[in-house]
Amino acid sequence: MKKHFKLIVITSSIIFSAIFPSASWAVTVLQEIQQTGVLKVGIRKDSMLFGFENGSGSWTGYCVGFANSLANSLSRQLNTSVSVKAVLSTIQTRESIVRNGLAHIECGPNTISREKEVERGIKYSSAFFITGTQFIVRTANVNANLRNGTLGVFQGATNLRAVTQVFPNTEIQQFAERSQGVSAVRNGQITAFAGDSILLIGEAIRQEWDSKSFEIVPNQPLSCDYYGMILPVNDSQWENTVNSFIVSSQGLDVWKTWFGGLTPYLKGTLDYCKSR
Repeated sequence: MKKHFKLIVITSSIIFSAIFPSASWAVTVLQEIQQTGVLKVGIRKDSMLFGFENGSGSWTGYCVGFANSLANSLSRQLNTSVSVKAVLSTIQTRESIVRNGLAHIECGPNTISREKEVERGIKYSSAFFITGTQFIVRTANVNANLRNGTLGVFQGATNLRAVTQVFPNTEIQQFAERSQGVSAVRNGQITAFAGDSILLIGEAIRQEWDSKSFEIVPNQPLSCDYYGMILPVNDSQWENTVNSFIVSSQGLDVWKTWFGGLTPYLKGTLDYCKSR
């Protein structure tokens, strides 16, 4: 009888664990970091300014600086040495690497969406960046009527919805890569290319496009997008830790290092979106 009862308890525990994998006794992110001394951060290599490879092939960007600074903060908080393990993230894998525990946090241009949180089993941090859907055009075409031209959009990006709402009858060409779309504008193949303004500026910088030769239009973006870090669900302690660090002096120093010099380009969008 005792053996039978023990078997029932063990079997019930296994079934319960399978149904509720995020039960309260699971190890939290902070506990795992303290045990391993490793902070696992998902970072892109295709998002200029956020996560990319520089000319010498080194992985760099805001998210690399953020990860290193967060690790230093955790070392003090947990009283143990914490190092960063960078995990390659892509637009296709950014949620799954966090959901499956391959990364404790994913840093990149992730538009905060409460619908995606539910659908994809993730949690977004507080916003660390505000941008919006705008177009990059050649300076010579800054006054061109975009309704009469050919517009480009990054395939699969949320910007497509904003563009089709404002320009429902305009020819739209989708590009597999953001770099291709910006190059198409530069070469005169299309009139304008839509995207998050910060990513358009970043790609123009990567292509060494003279700042006097392109413009970001219109002044008021078609949409406002708030970027957040991707976090695992049901770990409020880790969520609070990340949110607090984003607005800390160390977190803001990293932001200023990468984006402070772009304030003239970003101010209009920031002011407009904050006022909405």
